[in-house]
Amino acid sequence: MGWFKNMYKTLRDRRGTEKSISKNDIPTHPISTVSSLMEPCAMALNMDAGRILSIVAEAEAGSTRDLFALYRDVIIVDSHIQSEWTKRKLAVLGDTISVLPFDKKNPADVKTAEAVNEAITGCKAFRMACSHMMDSSLYPISVVEKVYAPVQRGYAIANLIPVPYHLLDWTGGKLQIFDVDPVSGYILSTKHDPDPSRYIVHKGNLLTAPENWGGPMRSILFWWLLSAMSREWWARFLDRYGSPFLVGKFADDEGKNLLERAFSLATRLGGIVCSRDTSIEIQKVSSNDSGDAYDKFLSICQREKSKLIIGQTLSAEAQPTGLGSGVSSLQGAVRDDIRKFDAMMLSDTLIHQLITQFCQINNLPGRIPKLVWGSQSNEDIKAMGSLLQSFAVAGMELSDAGITQMAENTGYSLQRKAASQSPTPFNSPNTSISKIILESESRENAVIRLNAAFPSIDRLQIQSMIDDFMRGAL
Repeated sequence: MGWFKNMYKTLRDRRGTEKSISKNDIPTHPISTVSSLMEPCAMALNMDAGRILSIVAEAEAGSTRDLFALYRDVIIVDSHIQSEWTKRKLAVLGDTISVLPFDKKNPADVKTAEAVNEAITGCKAFRMACSHMMDSSLYPISVVEKVYAPVQRGYAIANLIPVPYHLLDWTGGKLQIFDVDPVSGYILSTKHDPDPSRYIVHKGNLLTAPENWGGPMRSILFWWLLSAMSREWWARFLDRYGSPFLVGKFADDEGKNLLERAFSLATRLGGIVCSRDTSIEIQKVSSNDSGDAYDKFLSICQREKSKLIIGQTLSAEAQPTGLGSGVSSLQGAVRDDIRKFDAMMLSDTLIHQLITQFCQINNLPGRIPKLVWGSQSNEDIKAMGSLLQSFAVAGMELSDAGITQMAENTGYSLQRKAASQSPTPFNSPNTSISKIILESESRENAVIRLNAAFPSIDRLQIQSMIDDFMRGAL
């Protein structure tokens, strides 16, 4: 996969002397459109531990068709996994995407960023393609086919087609894609390598194991099996012991035979006939203990799935953590780290494997733009705002490079505020905060003098300014 690094370096350092790539290298027709009749059959029915181990062994040998079909079924039938995975995707795809020029002061870079933004906005399949690429947070990888369309001034991104997982194959020792008949959509026996000019190959996880071994999703297959089987076991228990049943007592073999015949008729007659000497009792098993055991076991299975997918469990179920324990904030921070990682990996892949190629085939003059997906969490933005206030009190401000970095982190377009004509603690020509504080006889005297010098600032903020000044002096 080193091809995109070389391409990115060449385009980053270019000065307008490169020639456009050959038109034969620009994919304008899809080749991976598969008929729905070629979808593998359901694999989750009658699944057991032995069958899962067999499927995993086949995948390790290079044939991942059954393993990916099982992944598909698990996600479809397990509402918990589907819900948690949707949360993880929405954390990134629900944010806005910003295309920032490499250098906002360079007109060529600005023009290139505008062209890329227009191409992404104009591609209707862009969001769903990104969703498919994010599947590789659990799958080992995901593949998307690029299709361009000739336009008046070059090429536009016409479509981004998710490549079905049952087309992927590793039996040759490397990733290959099965050929598809262009007319019928049937899968052929021949295969081809994923050409970087046509395909985007995205990996959204940190595993270094071979891709055909199954990726992170493999670790929750048995948790899924146990949670699915526990429902069946619970249903069998209720069917067998959930309703009251009859208990008969007899003194001899003749009484035993009479009771057995009477019990066999009881379900049809709704009653039972017996002699005075025969004892019959109606018993009911208490389901409280068994119900609690089932609930605890199912909760353990669901928590293990949540830990893998979103890194925490509190967003899936209410759990007592104790007053002031800080567990909620800690788990929220873990989830936010995962969101940032997903956005970073997705942006890198799009830059290196889509945007770089788009700029090259259209001979755009500027350097490759930056792609920022989403922003920092609300807590991080609040903390950054407090930090900026402390900088201002200390007489410091962000440089142009710092403003650009903050715009990338927050997802908002920022610029330096125009200087105000009214006196403020930061631009007054005759009044200095530090001078007032140093010349004051006491803290209260400093508050009074600062309040008189800056009536627009409330006393609480003035107290905070004095505290910040004293900490800086110490």
